[in-house]
Amino acid sequence: MKKNILYPGKSVVVLLLMLAGFSCQSLEEVPEGISTPQNFYATVGQCEAAYAGSMNALFVTWGGYQNIPSFPDGQYEGTSLDFGSTSFNDLWTWHYKAIANINAVLKAVKEGSLTGNPQDVIDNVVAQGRFLRAFNYFTLVRLYGKIPYLTEDTPDPVSTPLTPSSRLEVSAVYDLLQADLLFAAEHLGDYDAATPGKPNKWVAKGYLSKVYLTRATAPLNQADYYAKARDMADDVITNGPYKLLPSVLDVFKTANNRNMEIMFAFHTTPQTPYMPGNAWAPSEMDGWSGGPVKIYWASNIYPEQPRKHNYLLLDFTSDIYDPSAPVINWSESSDGVPYIGKYNMPNLTYEQQVGGGDAGIEMKLLRFADILLIYSEAANMAAGAPTQLAVDRLNMIIDRANAGTGKEPRATLALTKVQFDQKVIDERSYELCFENDRYFDVLRKRILQAVNLPDNAQGYDENDYLLPIPALDAKAIGQNPGYE
Repeated sequence: MKKNILYPGKSVVVLLLMLAGFSCQSLEEVPEGISTPQNFYATVGQCEAAYAGSMNALFVTWGGYQNIPSFPDGQYEGTSLDFGSTSFNDLWTWHYKAIANINAVLKAVKEGSLTGNPQDVIDNVVAQGRFLRAFNYFTLVRLYGKIPYLTEDTPDPVSTPLTPSSRLEVSAVYDLLQADLLFAAEHLGDYDAATPGKPNKWVAKGYLSKVYLTRATAPLNQADYYAKARDMADDVITNGPYKLLPSVLDVFKTANNRNMEIMFAFHTTPQTPYMPGNAWAPSEMDGWSGGPVKIYWASNIYPEQPRKHNYLLLDFTSDIYDPSAPVINWSESSDGVPYIGKYNMPNLTYEQQVGGGDAGIEMKLLRFADILLIYSEAANMAAGAPTQLAVDRLNMIIDRANAGTGKEPRATLALTKVQFDQKVIDERSYELCFENDRYFDVLRKRILQAVNLPDNAQGYDENDYLLPIPALDAKAIGQNPGYE
C-alpha cells in the first residue's frame, strides 16, 4: 500500500512516470479513457496528487527514508568507509524517480493542461513542483557531485541518451536548483495549518538558506554565500510563522507531529501507517535493534544534559511487558549499544512502541532549530567573528537543551570565529542527529575521516566524499573517481 505523504486529505495516485516512459512515439489514435500526462494533469488536485506520488518514491512503507540511511557520519554504530560500487545506490534511484514524476507534471502544465485556471493558481502548482525538484537535486548534488539536471524540457533520454557531458558542474547544478527555489519562494503561498505537509514560501526560503550555506562551504567554498545564507535565514526567523518549542521533550512526541517547529517532513495519513515503533528499539523493548547509536559518540562526545536523554535512548526498561522491571543502562542491555531516542518512548506512547502497527513517527526534513543554527554559522563566518545575534540564536538551542542545568557551556562573544564555527557545527550534530542532516555537514566541512575515528575510518580516502553512481547509469554518464 502506498502512502499519502505530501498533502494530507488528498487521494494519491502513485505515478512511476520515469522520463523514459514518455518517449517520442507517435500514435495516430489514442483510445478514449487512456490517461496521458497531458490529459491527466488537468486539475490542480491531479497535479498535487502526482507531487505526493513523487514523495512516495522517497518514503514508502518499509522502504526509502523510512529506513534511515546509515551514513558514516560518526553517529551510527557499525558504519563503514569501505565504500564499494553499489554503496547507497538506492538513493540515486529514489531521487531520480521522484524527479521524473515531478517533471511529468511540469511538462503537462507548460503545455497547457491547466489552461482556464487563474495564472496565480497555475504559478502555485508550478512552484510546488519546482520546490520539490530542487529538494531532490539538493540531496543528489551533495552526494554525487556532477549530475544530470533533468527538467521538463530535457529531451527524451530514450531517443536522446544521456552522455558524460550531461553531467553539469556542481556550481551549475546549484544555480539551477536555486532558480527553482527562488521561483517557489515567490509563488508559493503562506503557511496553511490545514495542509501542514504542503510546501510554502517559508519552507522554500528555509531551504534556500541551507543551499546558500552549503555553497559557502566545500566543495565550492564560495564565501560570499555566507551573507546570503544569513539574510535568508533571518527573514525566516524574523518574518515566518515557525518557532522553537520551549522544551525538547515536545518536539518528537507523536502526539505533537504537526508542531510549529517542524517546517517540512514526510507527513503521512492514518490510512497509510508508518512502520511499528519497535523497529528502532532494543531487544528489551521487544525491538528489532534498528538504528544503533555509535557508542563513542554517545559516551564521549554528546554533552550530558536533558536533551541527550530524550534524543538518545540510553536507559530503558529491562522488560517492556513488565511494569515492575528495573531500568537498565544501555551498557547492561542484550544489544550493548544505545539507540535513537527520537523514535522511541517516551516520544511514542506505550501502545505505539509495542503494538506492532503504526507508530505515528514522521521523519523530519527541516526544523526551525536548523534555521537558527544556519543563521548563527553564516553570520559568524560572514562577519569574521561571532555577532551578538548569532550568539543569542545559538544559545536558544543550547539553553533549551540544558533545561536549566547548565551542563553545556553557552556561546559567548569571547569565542573566535573558528571556535564559534566549531561550536555551531557541534550543536548541529547534537540537535539534528538522526534526521538525515549530519552527513551533509560532515561532507561540507570535510570532516569525514575525523568523525569516523577511532574505530571505523579504515578504507578512507578523498574519493569517499562522493558516492558511486549506479553501474547502469555510470556506463552512460561516467563514474565518480575511485569507483571505476
